[in-house]
Amino acid sequence: MAAAAERHRRAKTGVLRVGFEASGAGELTTRARAEFARTHPGVRVEPKRFDWGGEADALRSGDVDVAFVWLPADLSGLHAEIVHTEPRIVGLPAGHRLAGNASVGILDVGDEPLMWTERAPREWVDWWAVNPRPDGSEPRWGPTNDNVEEMLEQVAEGVAICFAPSSMALYYTRPGMVWVPLTGVEPLRVALAWADGADGPLVRSFARIVRGLVTG
Repeated sequence: MAAAAERHRRAKTGVLRVGFEASGAGELTTRARAEFARTHPGVRVEPKRFDWGGEADALRSGDVDVAFVWLPADLSGLHAEIVHTEPRIVGLPAGHRLAGNASVGILDVGDEPLMWTERAPREWVDWWAVNPRPDGSEPRWGPTNDNVEEMLEQVAEGVAICFAPSSMALYYTRPGMVWVPLTGVEPLRVALAWADGADGPLVRSFARIVRGLVTG
């Protein structure tokens, strides 16, 4: 009885650090944190945002307890389950020739310089860049960036274009650029993940809430 009471206490108090990248899993990220906070008023939820491809490493290093991980990613040492998918969009300078289109195909931007990063694993970079393209060509690599703010600033300046999940059109808007649906590419998959053996009461409770939101 004492052990059961202690497990119940730990599931209702403490701190839960939730990792994510850029827009995370879109509105699911915000809804999950809000529902967890509502049902666990004694627990402080700490959102932790990471730069490109950093969520999985943060789980392995113990910097966060649970995270929404953009795939592809190195999931070694982690438990992961896909909880969200969303289409991709292209960020264009506001004056771009394609900015007024209802959608843009991946082959329509083959000659456009594309933002990319050296901070993330190459598999992650190539997936986001759609490298190779459906016709076998390689993207025209543009400037590099270290985080989402640097990427968007350079797009708004007209230096290059970028690819992103559709939720970024909701969470990241700024003068000088527009978001347009990108067609002919795979959607982003997002996994809820935590380190193997680190599924304590708070992590299990958060995972149950996420699953309930996904299926409900």
